[in-house]
Amino acid sequence: MYKGSVTEEAREVLRAIELIQLGARMPVLEKELTLSRNRLIRLYRELKNASPPKGMLPFSADWYFTWLPNIHASLFYNIYLFLTDRAKCSRLDALTRAYRLYLEHCESAETERVLSFTRAWTLLRFFEGGLLTLSSCTVCSGRFVRHVRDAHKPAACCICVPPARAGMTRAARANRSTETDTPAATSATRGRAAAALGELSGTMRDTLAEVTRALDPKRSANRLRLVTSVPV
Repeated sequence: MYKGSVTEEAREVLRAIELIQLGARMPVLEKELTLSRNRLIRLYRELKNASPPKGMLPFSADWYFTWLPNIHASLFYNIYLFLTDRAKCSRLDALTRAYRLYLEHCESAETERVLSFTRAWTLLRFFEGGLLTLSSCTVCSGRFVRHVRDAHKPAACCICVPPARAGMTRAARANRSTETDTPAATSATRGRAAAALGELSGTMRDTLAEVTRALDPKRSANRLRLVTSVPV
């Protein structure tokens, strides 16, 4: 049973509700919160109308090195660093706010969400454990996720230099097969990877560069007010 103050218990319940709504699984809730497991399960069932899913959390960092997950993970973690370094948010507060901003960016860019909340939380754990780091792209100077053992090697990010088969997924092939009005020459002139990425490259590159570069002092106050006004 929780033995803290009533107000702190209420805050923990609100944090649990927000994490569950964002898609957090039971191991994440148990690690980040002080509520009992039975209390968390009751909250989960009440909010989701279902029992919490079972199974292990992701344990390998290799997933973050593939081209599309690397783009989304880099974007999320740079937003997280901005919230902790500039907005002075706490770790858990920055995690939830950064993930909400990431979801809003995916919606505004009309691109599929790749990074689940569990993956975002695991990404932070890998950074805190010293397994992952950020490296500057040799083309756009944006910082992207890399393994710590490769940090000393200059490299370009997956946005600037996508792999040859980038975007060759079932969903992408299905979307291209339904777009009968698109001229066939577009794919040939832009290349396979560029055609698959669509407008994602430019949007993600601009956003990543904006988050990673040093902010103009005239814009800092307005940007901080915008970030800190995001509802928790």
